[in-house]
Amino acid sequence: MNTLPPDPDPVPIIPPTASQRVIAAFERLSEAGRPELWSTLRAVEDVLVDAKAVDERVKAGEDLPLAGTVFAVPELIDVAGQPSGRSVPETSATVVARLTAAGAVVLGKTGAGPVASAWDRAKVGGRGAAVAVALGIVDLALSTSGAVPAALNAVVAVKPTRGLLPMTGVRAGEGVSVYATGLGAVRRALALMTGPDGVSPTRSWPADVRLGAGEHPRIAYPQDLPLSEAAALAFESVVKRLRASGAILEPVSLDVRTFGDALLLPTVPDHPGVAEALADPAGVAHRLASCTAFAHLLDLAAITVPVLPGDRRPFGVTFLTRAFEDQIGLDLATVCTDEPLTPYPEPGEDVVVFGAHLRGQPFNTDLTDLGARFTGPVRTAERYRMVLLDTEPPQPGVVEGGSGLDGERWRLSPAAFDRFAATLKAPFVLERVELEDGSTPLAVRCDPAAEGPGLERYESWRGYVRFASTAGLRDPG
Repeated sequence: MNTLPPDPDPVPIIPPTASQRVIAAFERLSEAGRPELWSTLRAVEDVLVDAKAVDERVKAGEDLPLAGTVFAVPELIDVAGQPSGRSVPETSATVVARLTAAGAVVLGKTGAGPVASAWDRAKVGGRGAAVAVALGIVDLALSTSGAVPAALNAVVAVKPTRGLLPMTGVRAGEGVSVYATGLGAVRRALALMTGPDGVSPTRSWPADVRLGAGEHPRIAYPQDLPLSEAAALAFESVVKRLRASGAILEPVSLDVRTFGDALLLPTVPDHPGVAEALADPAGVAHRLASCTAFAHLLDLAAITVPVLPGDRRPFGVTFLTRAFEDQIGLDLATVCTDEPLTPYPEPGEDVVVFGAHLRGQPFNTDLTDLGARFTGPVRTAERYRMVLLDTEPPQPGVVEGGSGLDGERWRLSPAAFDRFAATLKAPFVLERVELEDGSTPLAVRCDPAAEGPGLERYESWRGYVRFASTAGLRDPG
Protein backbone atom coordinates (compact mmCIF):
# COMPACT_ATOMS: atom_id res chain seq x y z
CA MET A 1 0.00 0.00 0.00
CA ASN A 2 1.35 3.37 -0.99
CA THR A 3 1.26 5.71 2.02
CA LEU A 4 3.12 8.58 0.38
CA PRO A 5 1.12 11.79 0.12
CA PRO A 6 0.01 12.79 -3.38
CA ASP A 7 2.17 15.17 -5.34
CA PRO A 8 1.11 18.77 -4.81
CA ASP A 9 -0.53 20.63 -7.64
CA PRO A 10 2.00 22.57 -9.71
CA VAL A 11 2.33 26.19 -8.70
CA PRO A 12 1.31 28.41 -11.61
CA ILE A 13 4.05 30.66 -12.95
CA ILE A 14 2.99 34.28 -12.58
CA PRO A 15 4.45 36.45 -15.35
CA PRO A 16 6.37 39.51 -14.20
CA THR A 17 4.61 42.83 -14.03
CA ALA A 18 5.68 45.55 -16.43
CA SER A 19 7.51 47.30 -13.58
CA GLN A 20 9.38 44.13 -12.64
CA ARG A 21 10.38 43.52 -16.25
CA VAL A 22 11.68 47.09 -16.62
CA ILE A 23 13.79 46.74 -13.48
CA ALA A 24 15.17 43.45 -14.81
CA ALA A 25 15.96 45.10 -18.15
CA PHE A 26 18.03 47.82 -16.52
CA GLU A 27 19.82 45.24 -14.37
CA ARG A 28 20.66 43.21 -17.46
CA LEU A 29 21.72 46.36 -19.26
CA SER A 30 24.15 47.17 -16.44
CA GLU A 31 25.52 43.62 -16.40
CA ALA A 32 26.06 43.58 -20.16
CA GLY A 33 28.06 46.80 -20.16
CA ARG A 34 27.24 47.66 -23.78
CA PRO A 35 26.48 51.41 -23.89
CA GLU A 36 27.46 51.53 -27.56
CA LEU A 37 24.22 49.73 -28.45
CA TRP A 38 22.14 52.82 -27.75
CA SER A 39 21.78 56.24 -29.30
CA THR A 40 19.27 57.28 -26.63
CA LEU A 41 18.55 55.37 -23.44
CA ARG A 42 15.57 56.60 -21.45
CA ALA A 43 15.96 57.35 -17.74
CA VAL A 44 14.87 54.46 -15.55
CA GLU A 45 12.40 56.76 -13.76
CA ASP A 46 10.65 57.63 -17.02
CA VAL A 47 10.45 54.03 -18.17
CA LEU A 48 9.06 52.97 -14.77
CA VAL A 49 6.35 55.62 -15.03
CA ASP A 50 5.18 53.99 -18.28
CA ALA A 51 5.47 50.50 -16.78
CA LYS A 52 3.45 51.40 -13.69
CA ALA A 53 0.74 52.88 -15.92
CA VAL A 54 0.59 49.53 -17.75
CA ASP A 55 0.32 47.66 -14.43
CA GLU A 56 -2.55 49.91 -13.38
CA ARG A 57 -4.36 49.27 -16.65
CA VAL A 58 -3.98 45.52 -16.13
CA LYS A 59 -5.33 45.80 -12.58
CA ALA A 60 -8.31 47.72 -13.94
CA GLY A 61 -9.16 44.75 -16.15
CA GLU A 62 -7.75 45.79 -19.50
CA ASP A 63 -6.56 43.02 -21.79
CA LEU A 64 -3.02 44.07 -22.76
CA PRO A 65 -1.37 41.31 -24.81
CA LEU A 66 2.10 42.87 -24.49
CA ALA A 67 1.99 43.82 -20.81
CA GLY A 68 5.42 43.12 -19.35
CA THR A 69 7.19 43.48 -22.72
CA VAL A 70 10.16 45.82 -23.08
CA PHE A 71 11.28 46.83 -26.56
CA ALA A 72 13.80 48.97 -28.41
CA VAL A 73 13.35 51.20 -31.45
CA PRO A 74 15.99 52.28 -34.02
CA GLU A 75 16.88 55.88 -34.78
CA LEU A 76 14.88 55.91 -38.02
CA ILE A 77 11.56 55.19 -36.30
CA ASP A 78 9.87 57.97 -34.32
CA VAL A 79 9.18 57.71 -30.60
CA ALA A 80 7.29 60.60 -29.02
CA GLY A 81 9.62 62.78 -26.99
CA GLN A 82 12.80 60.96 -28.09
CA PRO A 83 15.33 62.56 -30.45
CA SER A 84 15.08 61.49 -34.09
CA GLY A 85 17.94 63.09 -35.98
CA ARG A 86 17.70 66.83 -35.39
CA SER A 87 14.10 66.85 -34.20
CA VAL A 88 12.04 65.50 -31.32
CA PRO A 89 8.73 64.15 -32.65
CA GLU A 90 5.55 64.80 -30.73
CA THR A 91 3.96 61.52 -31.80
CA SER A 92 5.28 58.00 -32.21
CA ALA A 93 5.35 56.02 -35.43
CA THR A 94 2.18 53.98 -35.88
CA VAL A 95 4.01 50.70 -35.33
CA VAL A 96 5.42 51.99 -32.02
CA ALA A 97 2.11 53.46 -30.88
CA ARG A 98 0.33 50.16 -31.52
CA LEU A 99 2.85 48.23 -29.42
CA THR A 100 2.70 50.66 -26.52
CA ALA A 101 -1.11 50.69 -26.65
CA ALA A 102 -0.91 46.90 -26.15
CA GLY A 103 1.22 47.31 -23.02
CA ALA A 104 4.78 47.28 -24.33
CA VAL A 105 7.26 49.81 -22.92
CA VAL A 106 10.05 51.54 -24.87
CA LEU A 107 13.47 51.24 -23.23
CA GLY A 108 15.37 53.40 -25.67
CA LYS A 109 16.61 53.88 -29.23
CA THR A 110 19.37 51.72 -30.66
CA GLY A 111 22.21 53.20 -32.65
CA ALA A 112 22.82 52.98 -36.38
CA GLY A 113 26.53 52.24 -36.14
CA PRO A 114 28.03 48.73 -36.28
CA VAL A 115 28.73 46.99 -32.96
CA ALA A 116 30.33 43.76 -31.80
CA SER A 117 28.38 40.50 -31.58
CA ALA A 118 26.44 39.58 -28.46
CA TRP A 119 28.38 36.32 -28.10
CA ASP A 120 31.88 37.20 -29.30
CA ARG A 121 33.16 40.72 -28.79
CA ALA A 122 35.92 40.08 -31.34
CA LYS A 123 33.34 39.48 -34.09
CA VAL A 124 30.98 41.90 -35.83
CA GLY A 125 27.36 41.96 -34.68
CA GLY A 126 25.64 44.37 -37.04
CA ARG A 127 23.29 46.80 -35.29
CA GLY A 128 22.52 47.28 -31.60
CA ALA A 129 18.89 46.16 -31.89
CA ALA A 130 19.76 42.51 -32.50
CA VAL A 131 22.45 42.53 -29.81
CA ALA A 132 20.05 43.99 -27.23
CA VAL A 133 17.58 41.17 -27.93
CA ALA A 134 20.27 38.47 -27.85
CA LEU A 135 21.57 39.69 -24.48
CA GLY A 136 18.06 39.65 -22.97
CA ILE A 137 17.98 43.38 -22.34
CA VAL A 138 14.78 43.77 -24.38
CA ASP A 139 12.13 41.26 -25.44
CA LEU A 140 11.57 42.82 -28.86
CA ALA A 141 13.33 45.27 -31.11
CA LEU A 142 12.16 47.03 -34.22
CA SER A 143 14.77 47.44 -36.92
CA THR A 144 15.29 48.84 -40.40
CA SER A 145 18.39 46.68 -40.96
CA GLY A 146 16.88 43.30 -41.90
CA ALA A 147 18.33 39.81 -41.65
CA VAL A 148 22.10 40.14 -41.26
CA PRO A 149 22.24 41.48 -37.67
CA ALA A 150 19.77 38.78 -36.58
CA ALA A 151 22.00 36.03 -37.96
CA LEU A 152 25.17 37.49 -36.44
CA ASN A 153 23.54 37.34 -32.99
CA ALA A 154 21.44 34.16 -33.41
CA VAL A 155 18.03 35.79 -32.97
CA VAL A 156 14.83 35.67 -35.03
CA ALA A 157 13.96 38.39 -37.52
CA VAL A 158 10.78 38.75 -39.56
CA LYS A 159 10.40 41.27 -42.34
CA PRO A 160 6.77 41.05 -43.51
CA THR A 161 5.52 41.72 -47.01
CA ARG A 162 6.10 45.34 -47.94
CA GLY A 163 3.02 47.44 -47.22
CA LEU A 164 1.42 45.29 -44.52
CA LEU A 165 2.83 47.56 -41.81
CA PRO A 166 2.02 51.28 -41.96
CA MET A 167 5.13 53.40 -42.43
CA THR A 168 3.90 56.59 -40.75
CA GLY A 169 6.79 57.85 -38.66
CA VAL A 170 9.30 55.43 -40.23
CA ARG A 171 12.10 57.15 -42.12
CA ALA A 172 13.50 54.17 -44.03
CA GLY A 173 12.50 52.82 -47.41
CA GLU A 174 13.27 49.12 -46.81
CA GLY A 175 10.54 48.60 -44.24
CA VAL A 176 10.43 47.40 -40.65
CA SER A 177 11.75 44.13 -39.29
CA VAL A 178 11.03 42.71 -35.84
CA TYR A 179 13.72 40.96 -33.77
CA ALA A 180 13.03 38.56 -30.89
CA THR A 181 14.35 35.30 -29.50
CA GLY A 182 11.36 33.34 -30.83
CA LEU A 183 8.77 33.42 -33.60
CA GLY A 184 5.86 33.55 -31.16
CA ALA A 185 6.93 36.91 -29.78
CA VAL A 186 7.41 38.29 -33.28
CA ARG A 187 4.01 37.04 -34.39
CA ARG A 188 2.24 38.74 -31.47
CA ALA A 189 3.94 42.03 -32.30
CA LEU A 190 3.20 41.77 -36.02
CA ALA A 191 -0.45 40.96 -35.37
CA LEU A 192 -0.76 44.23 -33.47
CA MET A 193 1.20 46.37 -35.93
CA THR A 194 -0.40 45.11 -39.15
CA GLY A 195 -3.14 47.08 -40.88
CA PRO A 196 -3.81 50.54 -42.32
CA ASP A 197 -3.63 53.67 -40.20
CA GLY A 198 -5.34 55.99 -42.68
CA VAL A 199 -2.15 57.98 -43.24
CA SER A 200 0.52 55.99 -45.06
CA PRO A 201 -0.23 53.71 -48.03
CA THR A 202 -0.68 50.05 -47.08
CA ARG A 203 -1.62 46.87 -48.92
CA SER A 204 -4.23 44.23 -48.21
CA TRP A 205 -3.92 40.48 -48.65
CA PRO A 206 -5.28 39.20 -51.97
CA ALA A 207 -8.56 37.33 -51.57
CA ASP A 208 -6.93 34.16 -52.91
CA VAL A 209 -3.67 34.28 -50.91
CA ARG A 210 -2.14 30.90 -50.12
CA LEU A 211 -1.93 30.24 -46.37
CA GLY A 212 -0.12 26.89 -46.51
CA ALA A 213 2.12 24.77 -48.71
CA GLY A 214 0.89 21.31 -47.69
CA GLU A 215 2.77 18.49 -45.97
CA HIS A 216 5.55 18.44 -48.57
CA PRO A 217 6.46 22.04 -49.40
CA ARG A 218 8.95 22.56 -52.19
CA ILE A 219 11.93 24.63 -51.08
CA ALA A 220 14.70 25.76 -53.41
CA TYR A 221 18.19 26.42 -52.13
CA PRO A 222 21.30 27.73 -53.93
CA GLN A 223 24.40 25.68 -54.61
CA ASP A 224 26.61 28.43 -55.96
CA LEU A 225 27.14 30.76 -53.00
CA PRO A 226 30.68 31.05 -51.59
CA LEU A 227 30.46 30.11 -47.90
CA SER A 228 33.00 29.54 -45.18
CA GLU A 229 33.37 25.94 -44.02
CA ALA A 230 31.42 26.64 -40.80
CA ALA A 231 28.63 28.45 -42.66
CA ALA A 232 28.36 25.64 -45.22
CA LEU A 233 28.11 22.96 -42.51
CA ALA A 234 25.43 24.93 -40.65
CA PHE A 235 23.43 25.47 -43.83
CA GLU A 236 23.61 21.80 -44.79
CA SER A 237 22.33 20.83 -41.33
CA VAL A 238 19.19 22.92 -41.97
CA VAL A 239 18.70 21.34 -45.39
CA LYS A 240 18.81 17.88 -43.79
CA ARG A 241 16.45 18.94 -41.01
CA LEU A 242 13.89 20.25 -43.48
CA ARG A 243 14.11 17.10 -45.59
CA ALA A 244 13.51 15.01 -42.46
CA SER A 245 10.36 17.07 -41.78
CA GLY A 246 8.89 16.08 -45.18
CA ALA A 247 9.88 19.11 -47.23
CA ILE A 248 11.19 18.63 -50.76
CA LEU A 249 14.52 20.45 -51.11
CA GLU A 250 15.62 21.32 -54.63
CA PRO A 251 19.13 22.63 -55.34
CA VAL A 252 19.01 25.44 -57.90
CA SER A 253 21.08 28.17 -59.39
CA LEU A 254 20.02 31.38 -57.69
CA ASP A 255 16.97 32.34 -59.76
CA VAL A 256 14.21 33.84 -57.63
CA ARG A 257 11.66 33.54 -60.41
CA THR A 258 11.28 29.79 -59.90
CA PHE A 259 11.78 28.83 -56.29
CA GLY A 260 8.78 26.65 -55.45
CA ASP A 261 7.02 27.50 -52.20
CA ALA A 262 10.05 29.19 -50.63
CA LEU A 263 13.71 29.95 -51.16
CA LEU A 264 16.12 28.95 -48.38
CA LEU A 265 19.29 31.00 -48.06
CA PRO A 266 22.27 31.13 -45.72
CA THR A 267 21.89 34.57 -44.14
CA VAL A 268 25.61 35.38 -43.97
CA PRO A 269 28.56 33.69 -45.71
CA ASP A 270 30.96 33.95 -42.77
CA HIS A 271 31.53 35.87 -39.53
CA PRO A 272 34.19 38.59 -39.92
CA GLY A 273 36.17 39.96 -37.02
CA VAL A 274 35.82 43.51 -35.75
CA ALA A 275 39.39 44.33 -36.81
CA GLU A 276 38.65 43.31 -40.41
CA ALA A 277 35.42 45.33 -40.40
CA LEU A 278 37.24 48.43 -39.17
CA ALA A 279 39.88 48.04 -41.87
CA ASP A 280 37.38 47.56 -44.70
CA PRO A 281 33.89 48.55 -43.53
CA ALA A 282 32.31 48.80 -46.99
CA GLY A 283 33.80 45.52 -48.20
CA VAL A 284 32.73 43.58 -45.10
CA ALA A 285 29.23 45.04 -45.17
CA HIS A 286 28.86 44.11 -48.85
CA ARG A 287 30.08 40.55 -48.22
CA LEU A 288 27.76 39.98 -45.27
CA ALA A 289 24.75 41.14 -47.27
CA SER A 290 25.67 39.17 -50.40
CA CYS A 291 23.42 36.17 -49.68
CA THR A 292 20.19 38.08 -49.10
CA ALA A 293 20.68 41.60 -50.50
CA PHE A 294 18.55 40.97 -53.59
CA ALA A 295 15.51 40.33 -51.38
CA HIS A 296 15.29 44.07 -50.68
CA LEU A 297 14.90 44.74 -54.39
CA LEU A 298 12.02 42.30 -54.84
CA ASP A 299 8.55 42.01 -53.40
CA LEU A 300 9.36 39.20 -50.95
CA ALA A 301 8.77 38.42 -47.29
CA ALA A 302 11.72 37.23 -45.20
CA ILE A 303 12.00 35.16 -42.01
CA THR A 304 15.46 34.67 -40.46
CA VAL A 305 16.06 32.08 -37.72
CA PRO A 306 19.08 30.51 -35.99
CA VAL A 307 20.28 27.14 -37.22
CA LEU A 308 18.96 25.33 -34.14
CA PRO A 309 17.24 26.39 -30.90
CA GLY A 310 19.82 27.75 -28.47
CA ASP A 311 22.54 27.71 -31.14
CA ARG A 312 24.69 30.83 -30.88
CA ARG A 313 26.51 30.31 -34.15
CA PRO A 314 26.07 33.30 -36.48
CA PHE A 315 25.05 31.21 -39.49
CA GLY A 316 21.28 31.50 -39.42
CA VAL A 317 19.08 30.85 -42.43
CA THR A 318 16.52 33.01 -44.18
CA PHE A 319 13.29 31.81 -45.79
CA LEU A 320 12.05 34.02 -48.62
CA THR A 321 8.47 33.72 -49.84
CA ARG A 322 6.40 35.57 -52.38
CA ALA A 323 4.51 38.65 -51.29
CA PHE A 324 1.67 37.91 -48.87
CA GLU A 325 2.79 34.30 -48.37
CA ASP A 326 4.39 35.24 -45.05
CA GLN A 327 2.49 32.43 -43.34
CA ILE A 328 4.27 29.79 -45.40
CA GLY A 329 7.65 31.18 -44.38
CA LEU A 330 6.67 31.30 -40.71
CA ASP A 331 5.54 27.67 -40.77
CA LEU A 332 8.75 26.52 -42.45
CA ALA A 333 10.84 28.45 -39.94
CA THR A 334 9.25 26.58 -37.02
CA VAL A 335 11.08 23.46 -38.21
CA CYS A 336 14.32 25.21 -37.21
CA THR A 337 13.06 26.76 -33.97
CA ASP A 338 11.02 23.79 -32.65
CA GLU A 339 8.14 26.17 -31.90
CA PRO A 340 4.44 25.56 -32.48
CA LEU A 341 3.05 26.79 -35.78
CA THR A 342 2.75 30.56 -35.66
CA PRO A 343 -0.32 32.14 -37.31
CA TYR A 344 -0.10 35.54 -38.96
CA PRO A 345 -3.26 37.69 -38.90
CA GLU A 346 -4.23 37.34 -42.55
CA PRO A 347 -7.95 37.26 -43.44
CA GLY A 348 -9.53 33.88 -43.94
CA GLU A 349 -12.12 31.35 -42.86
CA ASP A 350 -11.71 28.21 -40.77
CA VAL A 351 -13.34 24.91 -41.69
CA VAL A 352 -13.37 21.66 -39.72
CA VAL A 353 -13.26 18.34 -41.58
CA PHE A 354 -13.86 14.79 -40.34
CA GLY A 355 -13.59 12.33 -43.23
CA ALA A 356 -12.02 12.12 -46.68
CA HIS A 357 -10.67 15.70 -46.38
CA LEU A 358 -8.36 14.77 -43.48
CA ARG A 359 -4.61 14.70 -44.04
CA GLY A 360 -3.63 11.52 -45.86
CA GLN A 361 -7.18 10.91 -47.07
CA PRO A 362 -8.34 10.95 -50.72
CA PHE A 363 -9.86 14.44 -50.82
CA ASN A 364 -7.26 16.30 -48.76
CA THR A 365 -5.92 17.81 -51.97
CA ASP A 366 -9.22 19.71 -52.28
CA LEU A 367 -7.81 21.78 -49.42
CA THR A 368 -4.06 21.79 -50.06
CA ASP A 369 -4.41 22.67 -53.76
CA LEU A 370 -6.23 25.82 -52.62
CA GLY A 371 -3.39 26.81 -50.28
CA ALA A 372 -5.29 25.84 -47.13
CA ARG A 373 -3.30 25.71 -43.91
CA PHE A 374 -3.65 22.92 -41.37
CA THR A 375 -3.97 24.59 -37.97
CA GLY A 376 -4.41 21.58 -35.71
CA PRO A 377 -6.58 18.70 -34.51
CA VAL A 378 -9.93 19.43 -32.87
CA ARG A 379 -12.50 17.58 -30.78
CA THR A 380 -16.22 18.25 -30.93
CA ALA A 381 -18.60 18.60 -28.03
CA GLU A 382 -20.22 15.31 -26.99
CA ARG A 383 -23.25 15.36 -29.28
CA TYR A 384 -22.11 14.24 -32.72
CA ARG A 385 -21.78 10.90 -34.48
CA MET A 386 -20.83 9.54 -37.90
CA VAL A 387 -22.83 7.54 -40.41
CA LEU A 388 -21.25 5.64 -43.30
CA LEU A 389 -22.43 7.08 -46.60
CA ASP A 390 -22.75 5.18 -49.84
CA THR A 391 -20.07 7.13 -51.71
CA GLU A 392 -16.92 6.29 -53.61
CA PRO A 393 -14.51 6.54 -51.96
CA PRO A 394 -16.29 5.82 -48.65
CA GLN A 395 -16.99 8.90 -46.57
CA PRO A 396 -18.67 9.62 -43.25
CA GLY A 397 -21.50 12.03 -42.66
CA VAL A 398 -21.49 13.92 -39.37
CA VAL A 399 -24.90 14.33 -37.74
CA GLU A 400 -26.32 15.17 -34.32
CA GLY A 401 -26.82 12.61 -31.59
CA GLY A 402 -23.78 10.84 -30.16
CA SER A 403 -20.44 11.33 -28.43
CA GLY A 404 -17.56 13.55 -29.46
CA LEU A 405 -15.61 13.23 -32.71
CA ASP A 406 -12.02 13.96 -33.70
CA GLY A 407 -11.39 16.21 -36.68
CA GLU A 408 -9.00 18.77 -38.15
CA ARG A 409 -9.21 22.53 -38.51
CA TRP A 410 -8.01 24.14 -41.75
CA ARG A 411 -7.82 27.80 -42.70
CA LEU A 412 -8.44 29.14 -46.21
CA SER A 413 -8.33 32.58 -47.78
CA PRO A 414 -11.78 34.04 -48.58
CA ALA A 415 -11.65 33.15 -52.29
CA ALA A 416 -10.24 29.68 -51.58
CA PHE A 417 -13.01 29.05 -49.06
CA ASP A 418 -15.65 29.86 -51.67
CA ARG A 419 -14.01 27.48 -54.15
CA PHE A 420 -13.80 24.73 -51.52
CA ALA A 421 -17.46 25.14 -50.65
CA ALA A 422 -18.31 24.71 -54.33
CA THR A 423 -16.62 21.28 -54.36
CA LEU A 424 -19.04 19.86 -51.78
CA LYS A 425 -21.85 17.84 -53.26
CA ALA A 426 -25.03 16.54 -51.61
CA PRO A 427 -25.49 15.25 -48.98
CA PHE A 428 -22.54 17.30 -47.66
CA VAL A 429 -23.18 20.78 -46.29
CA LEU A 430 -21.23 23.47 -44.46
CA GLU A 431 -22.75 24.02 -41.03
CA ARG A 432 -21.53 25.13 -37.63
CA VAL A 433 -20.24 22.50 -35.22
CA GLU A 434 -19.61 23.01 -31.53
CA LEU A 435 -16.12 22.09 -30.36
CA GLU A 436 -15.18 21.04 -26.85
CA ASP A 437 -13.66 24.48 -26.24
CA GLY A 438 -17.05 26.11 -26.95
CA SER A 439 -16.15 27.60 -30.33
CA THR A 440 -18.45 27.02 -33.31
CA PRO A 441 -16.55 27.01 -36.61
CA LEU A 442 -18.00 25.92 -39.92
CA ALA A 443 -17.55 22.22 -40.66
CA VAL A 444 -18.19 19.70 -43.41
CA ARG A 445 -21.32 17.99 -42.12
CA CYS A 446 -24.13 15.97 -43.60
CA ASP A 447 -27.77 16.55 -44.43
CA PRO A 448 -29.64 15.17 -41.39
CA ALA A 449 -31.87 13.20 -43.75
CA ALA A 450 -28.94 11.24 -45.18
CA GLU A 451 -28.96 7.57 -44.29
CA GLY A 452 -26.24 5.03 -43.69
CA PRO A 453 -24.94 2.52 -41.14
CA GLY A 454 -24.09 4.15 -37.83
CA LEU A 455 -20.46 4.44 -36.79
CA GLU A 456 -21.15 5.14 -33.12
CA ARG A 457 -18.34 2.82 -32.06
CA TYR A 458 -15.78 5.14 -33.63
CA GLU A 459 -14.75 8.60 -32.51
CA SER A 460 -12.71 9.32 -35.63
CA TRP A 461 -12.83 8.45 -39.31
CA ARG A 462 -9.25 7.22 -39.15
CA GLY A 463 -10.29 4.79 -36.43
CA TYR A 464 -12.93 3.30 -38.70
CA VAL A 465 -10.53 3.23 -41.69
CA ARG A 466 -8.02 1.24 -39.61
CA PHE A 467 -10.78 -1.21 -38.67
CA ALA A 468 -11.93 -1.58 -42.27
CA SER A 469 -8.39 -2.11 -43.58
CA THR A 470 -7.72 -4.94 -41.12
CA ALA A 471 -11.17 -6.52 -41.08
CA GLY A 472 -11.72 -6.17 -44.79
CA LEU A 473 -15.29 -5.05 -44.20
CA ARG A 474 -17.29 -1.88 -44.71
CA ASP A 475 -19.89 -3.06 -42.24
CA PRO A 476 -19.12 -1.09 -39.04
CA GLY A 477 -20.08 -4.14 -37.01
